Amino acid sequence: MPIRLLVVDDHQLVRDTLATVLDASALVDVVGVACDGAEAVAAALRLAPDVVLMDLAMPVLNGAEATRRLLVLRPGTRVVVLTSAVGGRLEQAALDAGASTVLHKDAGIDEVLDAIVTVAPRA
Repeated sequence: MPIRLLVVDDHQLVRDTLATVLDASALVDVVGVACDGAEAVAAALRLAPDVVLMDLAMPVLNGAEATRRLLVLRPGTRVVVLTSAVGGRLEQAALDAGASTVLHKDAGIDEVLDAIVTVAPRA
């Protein structure tokens, strides 16, 4: 059974590209996308993903706070943070909020897919 994935990024090109490429994998079923942290929390409640691929720096609600709120409401969900910031306060805040791992946006798609598979809850 494929991993149900929600892709969250405020840049449409990044969001759509990640969703398209990851959905092409037999391991992942992209169940939705969101453009900010608030939309991510609402979408996660509605779509029940196994894993959320979460951008960190976003308007409305950043990825660290969205991770915290999401995991209070859906504690079984795993969050993989994707960021262009290296070693910033938000990165540590996301880990403190319960993110499973942090990847930098210069990671290859294989590394992103591997992180999603690694953190996904086992059935």
